[in-house]
Amino acid sequence: METHSFFHEQWKWHEIDFITEEDELRKLIDGYHVPDKWIKQAGHERRNTLLMSRNVQQKEAVWGSLVYNLDPADRDTQQIFHFFLSRDTLITGNMDFLERTAMDKELVLENMKTTDTAIEGLMIIIDVVIDGFLKQIDAMEVDIRDLIWKLQQSNGEEVLDELMNIRHQLLVIKNLIIPVQEIHMSIKEAFEGQDQQKQFYKRAGQQLDRCHFLINEYKQEVSTMVELEDVTASVMGNEVMKTLTVITLLFTPISAWGAWWGMNFKHMPELDEKFAYLFAGLFIFASVAVLYFFIQKKGWFGDLLSRKKKR
Repeated sequence: METHSFFHEQWKWHEIDFITEEDELRKLIDGYHVPDKWIKQAGHERRNTLLMSRNVQQKEAVWGSLVYNLDPADRDTQQIFHFFLSRDTLITGNMDFLERTAMDKELVLENMKTTDTAIEGLMIIIDVVIDGFLKQIDAMEVDIRDLIWKLQQSNGEEVLDELMNIRHQLLVIKNLIIPVQEIHMSIKEAFEGQDQQKQFYKRAGQQLDRCHFLINEYKQEVSTMVELEDVTASVMGNEVMKTLTVITLLFTPISAWGAWWGMNFKHMPELDEKFAYLFAGLFIFASVAVLYFFIQKKGWFGDLLSRKKKR
């Protein structure tokens, strides 16, 4: 266990292993009405949890587990840390948490020296977590910008797959942010006083608002691109169906007259005519021409031919 004291011993941050140092954990949280079941299972927890005690004798506390990092492509990569928070005590499990987030631990400790409650200490750690979310969102911004221009040039299956992948990433990050938001809200619910007006609590709230804003805006952009993809595919599908319909109509006279003169009855007077073949060919061509001009006059070709002319 590693212990840090701040603000003239007013509050302490304990970094412990919730599995191997269970006895130390019990001593630190004695009197806070933490369920024994949680103490035994906390170090093994692999999902977000949040519990609290609102004791009127200044024994308020919040505790639980937080998934702070997850590769959207691999569910098994989730990283989690466990915590207990009272006014004068902050306990965190997974002592390599700050190293995993590539955060300068010395800077975190320097920031903690400026705070007079453990609540602000947890908000400093939460600040590190939110900063990781913002970096992931910034990385997605580049991918979304590239997709906007790629969609203009092509709307193939590859682009659609990329859109679905980004949408999934946004969903994963939003799913990670919600428990952090819950912790931020639970502090206001569990602890009375001026803690909600202090620097790091307010900054965490502002960062969470920025995360939600960016995610909602990028989600809207991706949804718009998906809708544009659907509209383009629908228009192209309609053009294909229209083309096939026109071709089918134009070849209908050929098929009909070909079937007529292709019958193998014994008595067919046309078979004895000298110019029957020429007559049949001209008759079929005339039938196709009449049908073509009829369709064109009705305007059933639509944009099919006019688009060709524009090109």
